[in-house]
Parts: sequence; structure tokens; C-alpha cells
Amino acid sequence: MAAAETDREAPSALCSEFLQFSAKDTAAKWLQASNLPKEVYQHLACYVPKIYCLGPNLNPQNEDLLAPLLLQSPLEWYLCGEEPSVGLAKLEQNNQPSQLCGHVFKVGEPTYSCRYNCAADPTCVLCMQCFLGSVHKEHRYRMTTSGGGGFCDCGDTEAWKKGPYCQKHEPNISDSSQKDPLANMSEEMIARTHNVFSIILKYAVDMLTWDKEDELPEGLEPPLRGDTYYCMLFNDEVHTYEQVIYTLQKAVSCTQKEAVSFATIVDRDGRKSVRFGDFQFCEQAKSVIVRNTSRQTKPLRVEVMHSSVVAHQCFALKALTWLGQIIRCSDALRRILCQVGLQRGPEGENSSLVDTLMLCDSKMWKGARNVYHQLFMSSLLMDSKYKKLFAIQFAKNYECLQSDYVKDDHDREFSVTDLSVQMFAVPSLARMLITEENLMTTIIRTFMDHLRHRDLQGHFQFERYTAQQAFKFRRVQSLIGDLKYVLMSRPTEWTDQLREKYLEGFDAFLELLKCMQGMDPVVRQVGQHIEMEPEWEAAFTLQMKLTHIISMMQEWCASDERVLIEAYKKCLSALTHCHSGFTDGEQPITLCMCGHSVDTIRYCVSQEKVSIHLPVSRLLAGLHALLSKTEVAYRFPEQLPLSELSPPMLIEHPLRCLILCAQVHAGMWRRNGFSLVNQIYYYHNVKCRVEMFDQDLIMLQAGASMMDPNHFLMIMLSRFELYHIFSSADCRKRYSRENANKDVLQQNNTLIEEMLHLVIMTVGERYTAGVGQVESSDETRREIVHQLCIRPMAHSELVKALPENENKETGMERVIDSVSLFKKPGVTGRGLYKLRPECAKMFNLYFYHYSRADQSKAEEAQRRIKRQNGEDSDGVKRLWRQPVILDMFLPHTQVRAQYELVLQVLHLIGMGLVEEQQHLISSADDDTNFNFTLKISRPGEAPANTPSILALLETLQNAPHLEVHKDMIRWILKVKLIQISLQSPTWHSQEEMVRDKDKAERKRKAEMARLRREKIMAQMSEMQRHFINENKELFQQSLEELDPSTSSTLDSCDSTLVCVGPRRWRAGGSERRQMVTCILCQEEQEIRTDGKAMVLAAFVQRSTVMSKNRKRPPHNPDKYDPLFMHPDLSFGTHTGSCGHIMHSHCWQSCMRFSGLHEVSSGWHLWHCVKAGILPYLRAAALFFHYLNGAPAPPEFHTLGAGEWEALCGYLCLPSNLLQLYYNNQELMEPLRCSSAHHSSICCFRFPRESNHIIELPGDYSALINQASSFTCPKSGGDKSRAPTLCLVCGAMLCSQSYCCQTELEGEDVGACTAHTFACGAGVGIFLRVRESQVLFLAGKSKGCFYAPPYLDDYGETDQGLRRGNPLHLCQERYRKVQKLWRTLVGIDWQHL
Repeated sequence: MAAAETDREAPSALCSEFLQFSAKDTAAKWLQASNLPKEVYQHLACYVPKIYCLGPNLNPQNEDLLAPLLLQSPLEWYLCGEEPSVGLAKLEQNNQPSQLCGHVFKVGEPTYSCRYNCAADPTCVLCMQCFLGSVHKEHRYRMTTSGGGGFCDCGDTEAWKKGPYCQKHEPNISDSSQKDPLANMSEEMIARTHNVFSIILKYAVDMLTWDKEDELPEGLEPPLRGDTYYCMLFNDEVHTYEQVIYTLQKAVSCTQKEAVSFATIVDRDGRKSVRFGDFQFCEQAKSVIVRNTSRQTKPLRVEVMHSSVVAHQCFALKALTWLGQIIRCSDALRRILCQVGLQRGPEGENSSLVDTLMLCDSKMWKGARNVYHQLFMSSLLMDSKYKKLFAIQFAKNYECLQSDYVKDDHDREFSVTDLSVQMFAVPSLARMLITEENLMTTIIRTFMDHLRHRDLQGHFQFERYTAQQAFKFRRVQSLIGDLKYVLMSRPTEWTDQLREKYLEGFDAFLELLKCMQGMDPVVRQVGQHIEMEPEWEAAFTLQMKLTHIISMMQEWCASDERVLIEAYKKCLSALTHCHSGFTDGEQPITLCMCGHSVDTIRYCVSQEKVSIHLPVSRLLAGLHALLSKTEVAYRFPEQLPLSELSPPMLIEHPLRCLILCAQVHAGMWRRNGFSLVNQIYYYHNVKCRVEMFDQDLIMLQAGASMMDPNHFLMIMLSRFELYHIFSSADCRKRYSRENANKDVLQQNNTLIEEMLHLVIMTVGERYTAGVGQVESSDETRREIVHQLCIRPMAHSELVKALPENENKETGMERVIDSVSLFKKPGVTGRGLYKLRPECAKMFNLYFYHYSRADQSKAEEAQRRIKRQNGEDSDGVKRLWRQPVILDMFLPHTQVRAQYELVLQVLHLIGMGLVEEQQHLISSADDDTNFNFTLKISRPGEAPANTPSILALLETLQNAPHLEVHKDMIRWILKVKLIQISLQSPTWHSQEEMVRDKDKAERKRKAEMARLRREKIMAQMSEMQRHFINENKELFQQSLEELDPSTSSTLDSCDSTLVCVGPRRWRAGGSERRQMVTCILCQEEQEIRTDGKAMVLAAFVQRSTVMSKNRKRPPHNPDKYDPLFMHPDLSFGTHTGSCGHIMHSHCWQSCMRFSGLHEVSSGWHLWHCVKAGILPYLRAAALFFHYLNGAPAPPEFHTLGAGEWEALCGYLCLPSNLLQLYYNNQELMEPLRCSSAHHSSICCFRFPRESNHIIELPGDYSALINQASSFTCPKSGGDKSRAPTLCLVCGAMLCSQSYCCQTELEGEDVGACTAHTFACGAGVGIFLRVRESQVLFLAGKSKGCFYAPPYLDDYGETDQGLRRGNPLHLCQERYRKVQKLWRTLVGIDWQHL
């Protein structure tokens, strides 16, 4: 009570003093002062405690009124030297505004980025106003919602390659934009401004970084110190809302509603006073809060602070806000503030006010951080000169700032480190920071310093991470994002210093990759299943985060030949270091096969450690491909360490990784659990495969091209653990003897399949730049073709199936139209891309990015298409000339004619023939090095009596068990003949003559079969004609019955169709019977007028769909008949049905109704003219049509003058109104008399028009913009996190937050649920704007999401706005939503 009185008395006590205050006189006094900082501090010490923090409840109205008058106005008078409104207006008039837009985005505000290669990087965005006035509106663009904190890049020439300006910010050629803005300001005003800014900025920095709770800085002690304190609760990201609310209820004895309000403000502003009083009173609350929140985690931060300290901190925030507002008047003021902020202090380096704020960032609360971040953005980051200086200071403090952030628990958006993107993404600043501050090396080493948990070999070890280490790992990943910003734009010009610093950073990056090389190794579990699934996600998270970094590193290397050569040397040296002991403990062996031998090591993937993480090997593979792509390897071979290359070493670990995948597919690692299965999945997944699987394959191709192919194949057989099968002199018997066990047999068959598939990929997948002569667009086109070979796909499905670059682009748009046709969607579904028929020839069953499931689906889809079209079932080249690969085919084809194995062998042979054919066509006549046909025509080398492959195929082409491969075998034999004709046209073998004789014999037999079929068909045709001639009358009668023009009319009275009355139409025996099934007794029932009554279950519920006045509730609800509700009430009755039919007696037995309340009514339509009765007659005709099943006469299909007569005839009524009255006079006379005595009867037109949901804008960005300016009505102007639009009345609501919870019938509900009871009788339909989702709600606990009516250009919704494609309203789908809203009460909510 005393506190409340103090609040009321404070303004009145100070009123007289405030009225006598003069800001002008105070400023004049300051102008004469010899020690201005002391005078200003005394003024603040006197007035700040009198304005702020006078009681338990803050009074923003008084503060906002008094602070500008008593505190800000003297500063403005001093700065301007005259009336502030006049002085500031002059500054604005003389100011030359910057061409930069600089609009700071609010949370949820729409941002736009161009996808037309106009932006320098994907971080360059425009606000809505600049976008609508720019050339990018006509381009492909991406629309997203801002998380707050960034600003519009319009006018920044470094951010845009094309179209940097909108119409508003287009530079004026006549203006001298390079002129110093301080040139138009007097020296006296510059000095005054510098004084004011220095004092106020230092005051704000001192107070916001002040860590003493009961003292103030020197000069700010108040004349009269009170004994009042605040118990200040600070926000963290550890404790939940529920924990804070519960703790506050116990600590300060508040209600739940008050606790919710406290928790909401703490979450929004970062801190909130929860108790006011003397020190002991506040300390008691603090101890309760700490005790209740320290049981499982660190306790909530609570401080007992003196009221004067809190008061000065509150004004410090207002002072920073005032500085941000005042510098908008003039760029000169902005420059002075930047100078003051970056001026070095007496302590030396890193002692400026800006440095102090940054280094104390993690100690401040959320509200203070947001305010000074906004000031930095509107000052330092809006001036190119001081942006550079600020970037240098940021880079100098980078390691310390990141360490503070990692230890902090606030989200990155509330950390000063989040400003890194504003500097690191600027190409010129990034180059400068790399060369001058060695930023690239600093980022990488800072990242590695936070990952100290490693094994004995120095590899990262995530398996035994504690919760604290896992939390630290999640936060340190943001440094990878900073490195990505630095590398975003490749340099076009290199300097020696840039090369030196980049290669130094490359060395640091290699150290990082060396710590990843071989991490998380696995060993095959034998006998017993693994007891605990090992940690694997952290390593793959790191791999996925680094994927784009590795790619960008390679792109930087490719842009300069000297850098590429040096990087290749460094990477090869790092890989050699990683493998320096890879032969230790591994026994050397010699493999012999087909007269060839190779020295290698004994290593079994199924018995030794193997790791799926090989980033150094894969980086070297990428650089190796770049040497070929840029032709550096051919132009500067002497500068490359080619003599140091060891192909067996290069392929060893990638081959082990691929064999690990093969053995997992063969089921050999089942006891290792799902962790390994998940690793294999992500190894091939589109998110990782570019820098994992693809690079392993490139390394195998590079190794195969540099070594003897026979040696390569023998090493492959050895690592697959299949060498013993193929190297035996009598491999067929040994294979059968050793594989008597079916499981072992199946494993070996699968391994052989995987090995052959790997050979196919190694030889055939040459669609990568540097491996084959292709461009990136060719690779993308081939990816799309093989995805569409599986099935037609939507745009989003194709995007997900393609790898994204660092700009989140796939390159699909450039090639999609050349390989596919787009089919637009209907009211439901999505638009689909279908493969062009002419592109089907690009299909490869063994495409290297197919999973097994994809391969099966694609094969089946292509076979189905061929059947529909009536069709019957294309460096490394040296492999086809080697005896080892030929010998691999021979024994296995004889051992087991398994479908997949045989198909793979035939595919390999076909690839060899096609390769040879292309070689023969393109090469000179005397070039006969490629002799694959000759090789497969010779007998096998081991054993010596084995027939040739061609002889085997000749034998197998007619084998019954290989019927499915017959076409493929014949195609191979056919191509072989072509090859022979190209090599030696005069050579004919005895085998060809035999084949020609067989072919002639088959042709003769086929001709005889054709003649026999024709003879039989002629006999059948003659018999049919003879039968028809003998039964002409029967056939004539049948034809007449089928002719609609000669069919007889239905027998009825007066040859008309009547649906009601004694002459109504009745179905004859020849009519189709309508049968239904009762859902209760499951008895079938024919629908007949004299049959059992059938009913439908109805659900009656109150609704506002038909209501015309939602503000008029029924006064006496008990007196209203729910079947006849007045249309002018807030809600009425809605009836719906599920459509299931039941017997009437079954329904009555089930529901146990004891009697239905019957309501009779009459229609007072006799006073209406014929036009007034027509709607009723139409409805009656429809009713009796469905009740009795009488067909509608043809006149109903056309509206015209005869409609009245047709309706009366169909309803068995006289068409004359007078006759209709006299025929029913006994019924009509009492009704007429009753109507005459009630002259005040209100007539309502039926049927009433139902309500409609609101109209929506055509462009979804207009909705996002509207939602971004919506503030929470209960949080003091705070932006709503989840603005939700009611589609019934158009109200915008603050949903999914504690702040707007409402008590409804004794229960707390959210804003949307509460709104449904006020707007829709408990039922509502909403649009969640930032998520682009439609939400249906019914009651307090039932609801579901529904697809929004906004579609992109590809006919797809974008729920969550993840893809960022522009969205436009689809009227057909919105009508469907409205129709669903009208029938919403019919939804079975219990099953949603």
C-alpha cells in the first residue's frame, strides 16, 4: 500500500521542480562550463533517479514524457546551439543522404534475394519497397522472412553484380557523392557534437557494462540516496516458461497470471524486476529463485540491485536509442559518432568504446544487446570508411568474442558475433581481413581450439561427449558459417600477399581435416550384437557443415594456377602424413592372377578398423580433378609432385570405404546396429555425397588411370575378399564347395554384384568436370533425367534430389525445360515434371546416385514405358583390354545364372563394345590399340580350356533360364559383328555362317506359322457370316433395341414423368436396381418406395456460417427452436452428415431414442406470384426425384418459358394457381385467415445466403508485410512471434505465446482458441502467416493443419516458407478451403 501511495505522490512532488526547468538555460550553462562531463553527469545524477524506477511498477508514460524534457532536450539545445527543431531541420535540409537503403529488418518482415545471378552472394537482400522498385522484380527471386537484425542492401554496389539501385535510391549524377559530409558543418557545431556524443556514449557504455549492484560510477551518485532495491530476474535459454512461472509463484507469492506476465517480459527484454523493497526483502526472493532452479541445471541469474543503478541503466538504453535517432538527421552526425566510438582509449589497443561494448556483450541482458547492436548497424555499418575500421577491430577481437559466445547461452541472433555477416560477406572487406588480419587462419584455429577432445591419434572424438561438450559443439558450429561468408566470393585478381595468407589458411584447414581423417572408426561386430549404439551424428554434422567450405576452398584454388599447384602439394603431403604408417602391422602379400602379379598388403575390411570419414583424401581427389579441368597438369607437369604419387595409397582408403558400404548391403554388419546403417545412408545422401561418395569414386578413377588396370582389379578383388574365388585354377568347384552355406553364398553373390557395380561406375561415370569433358550443366541435366526416369516429380522433389551449392542453388532452372515437360496441377495435387521421350535414351540402370530402391523403380518404370510404346527390350578405357576383367566374367557366368549378376556382366560387356565402337569411329585407321572385341573372342587364360566370352554368349542366347536376357545377349552379338566389320570387312568366321543358317531356319518357321494363323482366322470369319444369315430377325431386333431413336417411351399416365401423386412413375423390372448396405446390420437393401425406410445420421451443432449479426446473442436460448433459428442472431444451427446409410429401425435401436420431437410447419407462399413459388417447386422436384427415383424430364435440362409447366407436371400439380387454391381450399383457408390477423409478420427470403471467408491478397508477401508490422496487444509493442490471421473476420492475432492467453470457462487458452468462441461459435479457421499454414480449430483441444491456398509457379505450397519461391493466391483452392469451412462441423475431430 505504501508503495502505491509513493507512486501517486512522486509526480506531484516533483511537478513544481519540473515546471521551473529550462532546457535552454541548462544548455547555456553547459556551454560556459570548464568541465562539461562533470556538469552533465551531475545533471543526470540529479534527474535520472527522479524519473526512473520510483516504485515496484515502472511507469513508461511518465518516463517517456519526462525523459525527453529533462534529459534529452538540454543535450539537443547544446548540440544545435538553437531551438532543436530548427537546428535539426537545417541539418536534414543540408544533408546528402547515403545511397544505401539501410532499412533494418523487423522480425518476420519479408526479404527478397535475386536468383538471376545478380547478387554477389545469397546474403544480399532487399526490403519490400526497394524490391518492388528494382529490376529484380522481373527476375527469379527468393522470398523469405527475416529473423530481425539485418538490413536492406539496396545501393551497395559490392552486394550486387547487376541492378544495385532501386528507383528510390538511384544516385543523382549531379551530386558529388564523394564529398565529406562534415564539410557542410561548422567547426563549433562539430566540436559541440563531439562533446555530447563522447559524454553520452561513455555514460551509456559505463552503465550497461557496470557490474556493481549497489554502487554507481564516479560522478553519478545521487544527492539523496534511498534504501530501495529491485530483485532483478534475468533471462536464459536453459529454463522453460513453466519452470520460471512455477518458481516465481513460490518466490514472490504472485498469481499465475502475474507470473506469466513476468516470464513473458523476461523472455522479451532479457530481465524484469519481480520484487521491490528493502535489501532483505529482495534477497529473500533471490534465494528462493536460486534454490528452486539449481537442482538439475545452473540456476536462474538473479541480482538484487539498488534502484538508482537500475534507473541509470534504463536511461542508458534510452540514450543509445536517442543517439540512433539523432544521427538519422545528418550523415555528418553519423560520422562524428563513429569517430567517437572507435577512438582509442587511454588503455591502448582494444580500448575504444566500441571494443568495450563488444567484449562485454555476453555480460549484458538481451534488451541492452539489441539496442547497441541496432546503433552499430545504423552508424558503423552504414559508412564504408568506418565499416572497414570496425571490421578490423572485430577481427582483432574475434577469438575473444567467439569464446564468450560459446560460453554464453543466448541464441546467436542476440550476440554481437551475429554481425559478422555484415562484414565478412563484403568481398573487399573479406580480402582485406584475410591479408591484413589473417582472418581465415584465425577462424579455423579458433574453431579447433574449442574441439579439444581427441583420441591418441589426434582425431576428433565425439563418442564420449558430455552434455556440456555437446552444447559447446553446437555453438561453435557458427564459426563455420563465418568461414563460409569469407570464402563466398572468389577473387578475380590475386596478389602475392593474398596468396600467402590464403595458403596459410589452407594449411590450417588441412590441420582441421587431418583431425577428421579416420575419426569414428568402426569394427565389424561378430557373434554378439553391439550393446550400445555409438555416437555418430556429431561427426556427420561436422561433415555436412564443412561440405560447402571444402567446395569453396577448391573453387578458390581453381581461380589461380599457382595457388592450385601449391594447394595440391600441401594436400598430398598431408595425406602422406596421415598414411605414413598405413602398412604398419599389415602383412605385405603378392597377388597373382592370369599371368599378372601385384604387391599389396593383407587387409580385410570385415576384420579391421575402417572409417567413413576421409576428408583429406577427398579434398585431394577434388584438387586432382581440378588439375585436369584447368589443364594445369598438362601445362606445368614439372611443377607437380607426380613422382611422389602412389596410386595404391591414393585408392586404399576410399576403396575400403566403398567396400564397407558393399558389405553392409550384403548383411555382414547387422550386429553393428543402426548407427552404421545411418552413416552409410548419409554417405550416399545428397547432403553429403558431393564431398564423400563422389570424391571417393573420383579417387578410384584417378588411381585406375595411373596404375596397371590388372593390378587395380586384383587389389579390388582382394579388398572385396573375393580374390580366393576368382584366382583358383578350378574356381567353379571351389566356389561351390566353400559356399555350401546359403548365407555365405548369398553374401558372396551380393559382394560380386557390388564389385561389378563399382567397376561399372569406375569405368562409366565420367560426367564430372575434370574426369570427363563436361560442364556442370551436363551433370545437372543427367541427374534430372535419372530422377525423372523413376517417376514424374514435383519441382520441390527435384530440388531435394539435387545437391545445392553455397548459394542454395542447384542449377536446375537452366536445364529443366530441355529434358522435361511440365504439367500444371488441378484443384488438388502438385505440378509435375515428366521426362521428354527423346531423353529416355540417356537412362543408365547403374546410375551411380541410384539407391537399390531407385534402381528397381527406374527399371520397372522404363520397362512399362517401353511396353506401352510397343518397343523391345550404351584413361579408364584400358580396363576393357585387360585379361583379368575378362577372366572375372567366365567362371561366374557358368556358376550361377543369377539375374542381377548376369545383367551386370552383360552391361559391362556392352559398355566395352560401345566404348570400342566410339573409339574406332573417332580414331585413325591404323590405331588398333582398343581391341576389346578381339579379347572377348579369345579363350580364357585361366584355366586354359575355358571358352571365350563370345562363345559363351552364343551358347547362352537360347538358354531357357536366361530368357529375360536374350535381347541383351543378341544386341551384344550384333554390335560385335559391327565392330568386326569396322576392323576387317572381309573376315568371316564359321560361327557367323552357322548363325546365318539358324536365322534363315527361324524365319522359315515364322512364315509357316503366319500362314497357318491366317487360314484359321478365315475359317472363323466364314462361320460367323453363316450364323448371322440364319438368324437375321434376331440380330435386327437387337439392333433396334440398341438404337435410342427407336426405343419406346416409359409407360405412364399421359406419357409424362410424374414424381409424386397417384400417377407417379414406378420402376419396372427392367430398370437398374439401386442397392445399399446398412452400416449397422450390414444387410443389403434395395431402395424402393414400399421398402424399409433408410436414414442418414445427422450431426447438429451451432455455427456462424449463416449468421448475419455475430454481435446479437440469443436472450433466452431455451425458448429458441434449434431447427428454426432466427437469421439475425450471432449463431445458428448447422446440420451435416457423414453420408452412411442405415435402416431406420436399426438406427432407432442403436440410439435408443424414445420418441422424436416432431415439428410441423406450413409454407405461407400463397400470397406470392408465380416467380416467388418457383424456388420452392425446384427444391420439391429435387426432393421427390431423389426420394422416389423418378427420372427428370428433358425440359429440366434447359431453362425457359416452359419451366413452370414442366415443374407442375412433374409434381402432379395444376399449372393454374387459382385451380391449385380451390383444389386445396380446406387446407388453405385456415392458413389465409391466420395470416390476415398478423399483419406485422416479417418475411425472410430463403434460401439465405451463407457467409464467406475474407478476401486475401494475390501476393503472399503483402500478407507477410502486414504481419511484420503487427504488434502483440499485451506486450507493450513487442512484435508477435506467430501472427495469425482469422479468415472469418480478418482479425490478426498473437498466437502460440503466453502473453495473449485468455481465461475461458475457467481454463487458460490461446488467442486463437478464445477468438473462435467470439467469432465462430467455437469453430474457427486461421492462416498462420509466417508458416504459410491453414489452421482449423474446434473447441479448446481439437484442430488440424491444412494446406494453404497460396502456390508457387510450380503449383506447390510452401508450408514453413522453406523454399522461398514467390507465392500467389490460387482462387480454386481458396474456394475449396471455404467449402471445407462451411462443412467444418462434419469433420470427425477425434480421428485427426
